[in-house]
Amino acid sequence: MPTLEFKGKQHIYAHHLTVPFRPLVANPGKGITTKSLCPSPDSPSGVEKNACSNFVSDDNLIIHGDNLHALKALLPRYAGRVKCIYIDPPYNTGNEGWHYSDKVSSPLMRVWVQDNKPVDNEDLERHDKWLCMMWPRLHLLKELLSDDGVIFVSIDDNEQHHLRMLMDEVFGENGFIASIAVKSNPGGRDYGGIAKTHDYVLAYGNGADSTLEMIGVDESSLPMRDDFGGFELRELRNRNIRFNSENRPNLYYPFYVNLAATDNNGLNPVSVEPKEGWAEVYPIESRGVKTVWRWQKSTVAGNIHNVVARPNRNGGIHIMEKFRRSGKRERSILDATEYRNEQGTVVLKALLEGNTAFDYPKSTDLVKKLIELGTNSDAIILDSFAGSGTTAHAVLSLNKEDGGNRKFILVECEDYADTITAERVRRVINGVPGARDKTLQAGLGGGFTYCTLGDPIDPEGMLTGENLPEWSALAAYLLHTASGLAAAGELTPQDDNGLFYETDTAAYYLLYQPEIEWLRSPAAVLTAEQAQAIQGRGKKAYVFAADKYIGQRTLTDLNITFCQLPYELHRRGWQ
Repeated sequence: MPTLEFKGKQHIYAHHLTVPFRPLVANPGKGITTKSLCPSPDSPSGVEKNACSNFVSDDNLIIHGDNLHALKALLPRYAGRVKCIYIDPPYNTGNEGWHYSDKVSSPLMRVWVQDNKPVDNEDLERHDKWLCMMWPRLHLLKELLSDDGVIFVSIDDNEQHHLRMLMDEVFGENGFIASIAVKSNPGGRDYGGIAKTHDYVLAYGNGADSTLEMIGVDESSLPMRDDFGGFELRELRNRNIRFNSENRPNLYYPFYVNLAATDNNGLNPVSVEPKEGWAEVYPIESRGVKTVWRWQKSTVAGNIHNVVARPNRNGGIHIMEKFRRSGKRERSILDATEYRNEQGTVVLKALLEGNTAFDYPKSTDLVKKLIELGTNSDAIILDSFAGSGTTAHAVLSLNKEDGGNRKFILVECEDYADTITAERVRRVINGVPGARDKTLQAGLGGGFTYCTLGDPIDPEGMLTGENLPEWSALAAYLLHTASGLAAAGELTPQDDNGLFYETDTAAYYLLYQPEIEWLRSPAAVLTAEQAQAIQGRGKKAYVFAADKYIGQRTLTDLNITFCQLPYELHRRGWQ
């Protein structure tokens, strides 16, 4: 596969791995919380009762801080759990004056970027700097995205060609789903030979299970017929041979057709489970290419009443989806009035009572459309270039419409994270008296936790006691670095031995309190009695503690791996 080369790539190639973990610190006064951020009165002694500001519930989040550090901070709780990502990064037009501020260790890199020099029209290397900024962020976004998740990136002609190659390299060429054109400015801009009236949204999947059922389908190429009891038929086989059994194995499986039975329309019943005497049908193209179905097997199982078979004149069998015209798919060009940038500006001004401090906000309806295409009603949606908070508004609006339980995570580094981003979300939650929309007048409901980034979790800070992370944050971090697992919700000690997480085969323990005197006391040391109690659970055990009063041979016999704090903070792969 061709790769994209740019200045600085060698210095930032693995930069996302060196970014320190920083805990999320909640600020209850700036959020609208629907859950308690404080530990309960009966929490085990390992949790400080007065550490309420450090607790982050598994709720909607708005994070004020550098988005590179924020994405790393999210990994212990959200790695592999985010179903949909939407980002609207700087388009790098040369008029934005954005800053490249990643602290890369290479001296050559530091000299090159000249710290926080604005990237503008006079910067002849602005494209390289933009790619250096995007590379580590895309890698961390990929780690957060679920195996069947999708990512949408808004962009224009300044970087669309570079971004496409960058996404191919991070997500793989087979991850590409669609390039969606959005008619964002019907009047046009940058007048020259042609007035530009559109931007793009690139859609990529994170794995073989990632699909967008409603984007980029040319219905004219799909066999259809009317007069089937009020519905139409559309072929379920994906006719694009780029998707095949090699790169989409989960979409390659047989249907079973009962050719001996037909309904009033001459259509045959089908099943995805083998049945005696029923014909087996795979999605094989006429030239023998093993293409794939457009639906996963689990999707078919839940919609089997809408799937039928129709023999063709050549003796073949088409597997067809029944649908009504109200379910027509979207084209890969979104040109409705509600998707235009001017709509985003109108909505934001109304919400913030004329505040125009934010330029070119995205249309709420556009982001809603993308979320609908990429998620179900119970999903986590992430936006790490949050801007005016459009994504949160879109999520809350969709939840109000269909009763869904979607969650949002926003990250904004600028100072307006509170006064614009979060303020917009507060108002749409609580209600906007002057809004034209009656639903918005009453408020969309919901809540969110407002967070900042704490000090990095590092051995030196723990040794000196200057930086002792809160118990739950340290437990989540250790679990992720040890096993790659992400813990939903809060982690608290479940017994006096510090048990905080279990799988079918392993258990994780943490002996810790965020007090230097306690960490230097005998209470922080693993004893033989505790080891015996831990071994009694019959699982492989991982114990994180400052020290131990038991020999390594005995621990091995008890199937316990001892991990000394803080020296093993950055060790990976205990399992």
